[in-house]
Amino acid sequence: MSNYTPAKKLAKEASISFSGMGFGQFIRYIFTALLARWVGAEYLGIYSIANAVTRISEVIGKMGLDTGVLRFVSKHDGDIEKQKNYIITGMKVGLIFSVVFMGIQITLSSWLVASIFQGSSLLKIVLITNAISLPFGVLTLIVGSATQGYKLLKYKIFVAEILNPFILLVVMIISFIFLSKEMTIILPSLISALVGFIVLLIFLNKLTGISIHQIVSTPFSKDLVSFSVPLMFVAMIGSIMHWTDIMMLGYFTDTETVGLYHPAARTAGLLRTILLAMLGIFSPMMSQFHSQKNYCEMNNIYQLATRWIITLALPVVLLFLLFPQKVMLLFGGEYLSSASVLMVLSVAALIQAVFGTAGSTLTMTGYSKVNLINALIAAVLNIILNIILIPKFCIIGAAIATLISLSLIGVIRYIENWWLNKLQPFNFKVLKSIIAGLVTFGILFYTKQHIMEYHTILTLFFAGITTFGVYFCLLWLFKFDQDDKDVLGALKIIGKSLVKRS
Repeated sequence: MSNYTPAKKLAKEASISFSGMGFGQFIRYIFTALLARWVGAEYLGIYSIANAVTRISEVIGKMGLDTGVLRFVSKHDGDIEKQKNYIITGMKVGLIFSVVFMGIQITLSSWLVASIFQGSSLLKIVLITNAISLPFGVLTLIVGSATQGYKLLKYKIFVAEILNPFILLVVMIISFIFLSKEMTIILPSLISALVGFIVLLIFLNKLTGISIHQIVSTPFSKDLVSFSVPLMFVAMIGSIMHWTDIMMLGYFTDTETVGLYHPAARTAGLLRTILLAMLGIFSPMMSQFHSQKNYCEMNNIYQLATRWIITLALPVVLLFLLFPQKVMLLFGGEYLSSASVLMVLSVAALIQAVFGTAGSTLTMTGYSKVNLINALIAAVLNIILNIILIPKFCIIGAAIATLISLSLIGVIRYIENWWLNKLQPFNFKVLKSIIAGLVTFGILFYTKQHIMEYHTILTLFFAGITTFGVYFCLLWLFKFDQDDKDVLGALKIIGKSLVKRS
């Protein structure tokens, strides 16, 4: 590990993360597609609303402790006792608050169904079942960030992106075949959360020696809690912003409309995988370089991460923009009307991915309160826009509100990093990716008319081959820089390692 340059380290861990997240997103995508086809838009809408409410409760319950544990564990590299204390404090506080919000969600379930979403009794059951999964989900997030703080992503990736989605899919299929449509949306989230927590707890014990009884006996770490509380509000506001479209569509329309919106949001959300995979190792590296006052390396990593996010995201966005109807047909004919929503949300997701490292950079350099203000501004704007646009334009209005809000917060974070940290995410090297994307767009636009009449799967197959083939061939012709070669070198190391293991 010591022979790696920062670029190679970033590439190695991000590649592991991306591989795992790619698998997880693929399984979740199959889960959503099968759910959409088997239970229909109304039940999918019920699942989506309950999931949105639970994710917001989860964010409040973890109180920003996942990010706080990540920062303090990576910052105190080598001090084993301090690291253990931070991890145990995070688990203890997270358990207390997650149980509290589990109770709140269960208590409010009747009111939410009757007064906010005008839903059925099934929605109340799903809300209650999801609430029971809250403590397991919160502790999984905190423990996963603890293992990530050691700059090891494999434990978190295995549970969050391989095991959990797999359990989710298997339980859903078994429930549909052997039980009922209702159980298909009731059981998967609860069982997946429980199994994931147990497995990750075993990994934590293997890595650190921490056991359950230590959670009771170890004293609180006040600095972790004081650092994390502002992050709770940042994450809470960010989560509200992320789920505002689902929640407000549920309020202004009905569960069926939410169900029509959900597949487009899930598809565009695939782009976030690239950002999240990069942030997994980018965040602790930024924290470490900042504690060392190595500002030159901070800027280099910031630019490299941003450039590779753009490079990997562009071809996916091109596919979604030029073939939205074919993509939505994967979920069934009734979802074809959501094609325009996919286009708008794809642009929004690209902007979020490109500027996403800016938010993490502010947090890892000590500006968590600045991030809180940013998130608050964007969330308020998003809510206002949804109130204005959904009654007029329905699901496309929700998508436009998301696009405007994410664009604003992206620009704000860009300016703040330039002003506060003297960091610049872009350099001239990114022009290679942009030029390659423009040329690929032109070729794909011409090709589109010749393949649209094929079956959906064949059209997307030929479009994907054309997009990625042309795009990456152009990047190869433009030649790679030294940091690109470091990235590719790390990928070769990973490839050789995988070959040896097989």
